[in-house]
Amino acid sequence: MNMILSDGATESGSRWDHIDLAWVMQSYPETREFFIQGDTIAFADLLLLAGRCGYSPNPYFDEIYYVRRYPDVRQAIADGTYVSGFDHYRSAGYRDRNPHWLFSEEYYLARNPDVGKSLANDGVFRNGYDHYLRCGDGEFRSGSWFFDPLEYIKSTTGEAAGAPFSHYLTHPSGYSNSPYFDTDWFIRTYPDVLEEVRHGDWKSILHQYLGTRNEGRYDPSRFFSERFYVESNPDLSGAIASGRFISGYEHFLLYGIHERRRPSPDIDLERFYHHPYVQKLLLNGRVPDVFVAWCRSEGEIPDVEAALEDKEKMTKLAFEKKSAALAITVARRKLDFSAALPDISVILVLHNNFDMTMNALTALRASHAGGIDLILADSGSHDETRRIGHYIDGANILRFDGNVGFVRACNVAAGHAKAPFLLFLNNDAEVQPGSIAAAIERLRRDPKVGVVGGKLIRTNGLLQEGGSIIYRDGSVDGYLRGRSPDVPEANFVRRVDFCSGACLFTRTELFRQLGGFDEAYIPAYYEETDYCVRVWKSGQEVIYDPAVTAIHYEYGTSDLASGAGYINRNRLIFNSRHPDFLSHKLVKSKLGLNAARSPAKAGVRRILFIEDRIPLKSYGSGFSRSHDIVETLASMGHDVTVFPIFKPVVSINQLYAAFPENVEIIWDRELGDLESFLHQRAGLYDVIWICRTQNVRRLVPVIERTAHFMPQAMLIADTEAVSAIREEQHDRLLGLPEDQFPSLAERLRAEFECLLIATKIVAVSPHDATVLTEHGFTGVSVLGHVQTPRRTPRPWVERSGLLFVGAMHDYNSPNYDSVAWLVTTLWPMLENVLPGDATLTIAGYLGPGVSFSALPRSPRVSYIGEVDDLTPLYNRARFFIAPTRYAAGIPYKLYEAAAYGLPIIASDILCRQTGWKVGDEILEARAGDAEDFGRVVVDAYDEENLWSALQGNALARIVTKDNVQCYAQELSSILS
Repeated sequence: MNMILSDGATESGSRWDHIDLAWVMQSYPETREFFIQGDTIAFADLLLLAGRCGYSPNPYFDEIYYVRRYPDVRQAIADGTYVSGFDHYRSAGYRDRNPHWLFSEEYYLARNPDVGKSLANDGVFRNGYDHYLRCGDGEFRSGSWFFDPLEYIKSTTGEAAGAPFSHYLTHPSGYSNSPYFDTDWFIRTYPDVLEEVRHGDWKSILHQYLGTRNEGRYDPSRFFSERFYVESNPDLSGAIASGRFISGYEHFLLYGIHERRRPSPDIDLERFYHHPYVQKLLLNGRVPDVFVAWCRSEGEIPDVEAALEDKEKMTKLAFEKKSAALAITVARRKLDFSAALPDISVILVLHNNFDMTMNALTALRASHAGGIDLILADSGSHDETRRIGHYIDGANILRFDGNVGFVRACNVAAGHAKAPFLLFLNNDAEVQPGSIAAAIERLRRDPKVGVVGGKLIRTNGLLQEGGSIIYRDGSVDGYLRGRSPDVPEANFVRRVDFCSGACLFTRTELFRQLGGFDEAYIPAYYEETDYCVRVWKSGQEVIYDPAVTAIHYEYGTSDLASGAGYINRNRLIFNSRHPDFLSHKLVKSKLGLNAARSPAKAGVRRILFIEDRIPLKSYGSGFSRSHDIVETLASMGHDVTVFPIFKPVVSINQLYAAFPENVEIIWDRELGDLESFLHQRAGLYDVIWICRTQNVRRLVPVIERTAHFMPQAMLIADTEAVSAIREEQHDRLLGLPEDQFPSLAERLRAEFECLLIATKIVAVSPHDATVLTEHGFTGVSVLGHVQTPRRTPRPWVERSGLLFVGAMHDYNSPNYDSVAWLVTTLWPMLENVLPGDATLTIAGYLGPGVSFSALPRSPRVSYIGEVDDLTPLYNRARFFIAPTRYAAGIPYKLYEAAAYGLPIIASDILCRQTGWKVGDEILEARAGDAEDFGRVVVDAYDEENLWSALQGNALARIVTKDNVQCYAQELSSILS
């Protein structure tokens, strides 16, 4: 029998796009008699048979599910447009429909952005399902919330390891293991369904749930109520009736979780999501989403810090055990500290406690690959410490007959130091890898730095201190004691009053010049406090650097009771030594903790910078400019705190890598926390800089309730872009009658009303400043973009094609509109007239759920998406193209392209915003006019002289008007 597997396709094609005759006969035995009647069976006859009898053509397409799932498909079959669901899916449905109850096209593309790029660029796969069956299944990707390939493999004997999903479809089982569907609960709650599954055609309980339009009769678990969700979200009823969603639960999984809608009356995902512990789970990938986090914990959030505080005694015992084990290890293999030219001299004062000493030295040796001048001052030990030379090579061991105390032993040891830098290290501390290199680098780079200290973490994982504070009465505090080491406040470089002597770096010559530690504090306590104050008085700074980290077994060398006695005594000595210093310190206060954490410095402003999100450059849409403002302010020496309206949804590491080390990034709070944040930081900030007018509007009530906490603070409203202009352009683009939307004047009045609360107003361009001035605002400052010229070297003759770069946060963004118009309207015209090697490249950030998959494919169009380094793209292209049809402000991407030396063809809207000279610095075409854009591109494409002139003129503008020095001067003027 010559079976046609698919309409013109072969067995090597898409697995879902054929009819598997053997499988059909096995699955539907009644068809065997029909199939053996002739030698050849037409493909069309099989499609018709599937439609009439509900037969699936192969294991990968479920005919009954598909027809039930989509009402319009049922209607199209009834109308005779298609003969079966499979016929519809092959013809049209493959673009956006789900062929099987255990696969979601939308889910797969959202979870696998690389697949969307592949669909748009390669043309190898017809849709996401095609990619899943041919590649993704074998790569253990998931095509549905309800199928975890790795969990499924556990339930088999190993034969499923090659392609779990395909194995499941061809070897039916009752597998159902998903955090999104509680099978056991479902059976207990709906026992009748179990009988229905046993006596019906359902493959499992999950199949019955997903394959039935239950209209609120069934819930997938006790954490989701179908009826509640649909009733509380009335916008869903039409979408479910039309078949857009088979249930409210499908909407919840696709969108509701991300929007943090309530899944049931008693579950507040919004509030749960905002807890830092949940944020950590999500950012570290330990749970896929906030709903699963809730289900696994039933909404209970552990008090991690309280639990760790409670267990410190146990963690200290564990530290002791580890130290003992390491002491045995070095008995058989010596630690080598031999160094001809050491980077640093490290001083440890020892008094017994041999095991902890060996633990400290083992960590020290592992932490730094360079030369260490190790000086051990044995202050009258009588344990194995007396024989420490048997376990270490290259150390300078000083012996004292009795216990002379930490202060005197350090001073004597410092006289033997050979290196330019000193590290005073307790023998109950483990210095962590990278710490020594970080401290040395800072001391070498900045001659004003006299002391460097860092995070001290107790054995229970909580902070002992993140730098320390001195109050007016001479009392001291370890800043952030008892907090988690990853909190934002502990992870930026800043000036501090002093740092603990348990791990203290300083300059050897400075220590000697200042006379070392004051021996009035013998045996210990307050000596490092006194020394740091003297460093400040000498004109040098004490710096807290979070890259310097040590684990500290607190009170490992003395007990708390005896320590308290020395502290009380030495505090009085300290007060008598430094009344002038103390007179300028704050009185100890719980609310004053943050204001006291860093000494004030002349000319340094403390600035709170508020933006929609932590402004990564890759986000575009004004965030690039915000990033440059923050970076420039920090480079000018100001203390900058970045606070987001919305919590970040990217790795914390990505945030820290993107900003200068002296910027405080508040990644764990957002708008709802701002009022308490300002309360906790009363009096701290000199400047509050609010980006975007909509954020000023949001913050007016908060500012009115907290103004008394910051009575002298300058409030800067940075409009970033006048959004009313963009909105009006967009409405006109949609072709709406003018009487159906507000006039531009009305929009501007509404937008600017909130700005009356500001001390100063900043606009992004002279054009926007003029608009603000016309509405009664005076003294508006202009702050545009900053760029460093980095012209790409490839000459004109070696370049080809067009480049578009822009962030596409959602499908309604101006940049996505630009791309869609470019690839559907303009590029098809240009393909026919540009040289054959001319290509179009689309790059830029894609927001969650945004995909290129719906855009037309062409072998000469490349959809790249976000890339870490744009330089190769700028180096290859001949022109940058920006066909923006509605926009506000000044597009950063034009300045960036000019800095890379790539000439620009832009819409007249953008050209007006920049104010650049058309024809000399930029080429202009009418927005939305494909013929005009095509003419400009074609006329310019082969004109080398024009290209060179545009490149040179635009670069000259960047050099003279948009450089870092000018930007810093403009910021200084705004802050003055």
